[in-house]
Amino acid sequence: MDSGIIRCIVTLAERLEPDRQAVWNWLFNTKIESLDHHAAIELAFTGQGEKVVTMLETALHDETAGRATA
Repeated sequence: MDSGIIRCIVTLAERLEPDRQAVWNWLFNTKIESLDHHAAIELAFTGQGEKVVTMLETALHDETAGRATA
């Protein structure tokens, strides 16, 4: 497991949720439905962290696009 991927995941997640405690809770405890109900940390530890990065990047893009049209 590359610790850089976890840093990347946390950095992206903090752009969506500024509460660091909420981000850490999400990282370790939230089962992500679209990723077969795995927590982000589980995916990072099994070499699938890029799936989480892609999901977060998509969410950030969608959020930014939503602000642009509002």
